[in-house]
Amino acid sequence: MDNSKEQKKAVEKRWREEKYKVMYYSQQHYNSIRQLMKNQLADIDRLNREIAEAYSIEPTHGSMVNTFQHIWGYFKKKATEEEKKHILNLIDALPSSNDALITELSQLAIQYEIQYLKDSSLLKAPLH
Repeated sequence: MDNSKEQKKAVEKRWREEKYKVMYYSQQHYNSIRQLMKNQLADIDRLNREIAEAYSIEPTHGSMVNTFQHIWGYFKKKATEEEKKHILNLIDALPSSNDALITELSQLAIQYEIQYLKDSSLLKAPLH
């Protein structure tokens, strides 16, 4: 495999892992990076700069809710009524429920074997 294919794969992997965390911090940066990815971005350094810039922004209530609703979409047809009620209550209580919501969604990703979310940096550690 040539170097450009390896770089492209590295960029795609990095974006898969970081996309929800970027969305959490900045919808604008999420949209911008998404457009770069549609244009076949293969520059890992550029992607890392864009991600770092997004993480320097204070997330808004709207960006948090939007992100967690996107993630919840992976579970809404699989989750029990009790899980659904619990998660939706945590989303309604944002931002104070942030860490609990990350923990609960991470556990659901493991429980329902959703690898894409298990690999997400947003669900791997508490945010600062």
